[in-house]
Amino acid sequence: MRVSAPVALILVLACPLTALAEEIAVPELGIRLTAMPGAATKPQVSAVTERGAGYDAVMHLGAAQLEIYREDDPVPAGSDVANPGYRALLDRRYHGVESKTLGAPTSLGGHSAWTVVDARGGSSDTTHYTCLTYVIVDQHLYRLAVTADGSPARPAEFDQLVKALSAVTFGQVQRASQG
Repeated sequence: MRVSAPVALILVLACPLTALAEEIAVPELGIRLTAMPGAATKPQVSAVTERGAGYDAVMHLGAAQLEIYREDDPVPAGSDVANPGYRALLDRRYHGVESKTLGAPTSLGGHSAWTVVDARGGSSDTTHYTCLTYVIVDQHLYRLAVTADGSPARPAEFDQLVKALSAVTFGQVQRASQG
C-alpha cells in the first residue's frame, strides 16, 4: 500500500519525537539502566578509592551527566537512607547537595531511596541542576547523581536522565578477577 506524501508527512508530524531507549548494563556496579536515551555515552567505569573503596560509572547526554557510585564496603547494620542522621553522614562524606534536611523518600529499582532535586545559581547567569538519589541494595550504598548546567532553562537532557533512572534494576555485581 502506498501512502501519499502529504499523508506520510501528517503521520510523521502527529507522532511524538522521542529518542530510542537503550538498555545499558554496568556489571561492575550490579546495575542495569533499561530506559537510557539512545544518545547517552557508554559508561566509563573506574575503581574509586578517595572516598572509600567502590566503583564509579559516568555517562553523558548532551549537557547532562549521570554518575553512579557503589561503595564496596557494606553499610553499617541498621543504616537507612530515610534517617536524617545517616544522610548527614553521607553529606559530609560526599559534599555537594544537602540531603539531611532536603529531599523526599522515593523508590528505585524496588528499594527504598532518598532523592533530592536542587537548582543553584552558578557563575555567569547559569544554574546548576542536581538530582541526587541514595539507595541501599544488598547492604551496599549507591549514590546516583544527575547534574547539568543550564541558561536560561534546565537542559532537556537533565530531565531525560532523571526519567531514565525510574527504570533502574539491580543485580549481581560482576567484576573481572584481579590477580
